[in-house]
Amino acid sequence: MPSAQSPYLTLALAGLLIGAIYYLEAWYKRRRRQAWRIFATRQGWTSSQSDEALEVQGFYRGRPFSLRTEATTLSQGDPAITVLRMELSDAAPPELLLETKSLRDTFRMRFSPVGEKVGDVELDTLLNLHNLSPRTRELLLTPSLREPLMHAYRYYWRLSIFAGTMEAERQGVPTSPEKLEALIAPALALADALHLSTGQALPPHSRRRAQS
Repeated sequence: MPSAQSPYLTLALAGLLIGAIYYLEAWYKRRRRQAWRIFATRQGWTSSQSDEALEVQGFYRGRPFSLRTEATTLSQGDPAITVLRMELSDAAPPELLLETKSLRDTFRMRFSPVGEKVGDVELDTLLNLHNLSPRTRELLLTPSLREPLMHAYRYYWRLSIFAGTMEAERQGVPTSPEKLEALIAPALALADALHLSTGQALPPHSRRRAQS
């Protein structure tokens, strides 16, 4: 016969399980927030945190930069993606407009062309390009730019350059300073390559290292 204590034991185990889940979730959030604070301090940037989002703001080579967590329609208010935004200023032609192609774009290409073509099969397959001037076309075909552009494309879930601003998204929220540094690296390398393509020297980027 079932023990009279069984229902209470089951409730106790369920309570312990729920408590463990809440504890692990709180620990994960504390670890994530600490990682973002350390990352911001190492870069000499500022960080802000709320229940809805984590954000880091600062300047990279004199240009405004931000990194922020955002929720999606599927994440129900919890951060699910990390979004990087960076002003390119004179590092890129103002008419440069590109974005990674979505599955919808790939489907539409079967029936009608999407965007313009630069003449590089791989770039034309992976990117939506618009308003291509001769200067922009030449820029995108520069070998020193093509590699960081393709690396950024492969790394980020979405990548776009519009009106002098780069925006990149990656799924998930990094939980260590090292993972945050790895997340921003392809975008910063692309920004540097764009700047060097103009024939200018790279402005310095001073980083203030903190003990952690």
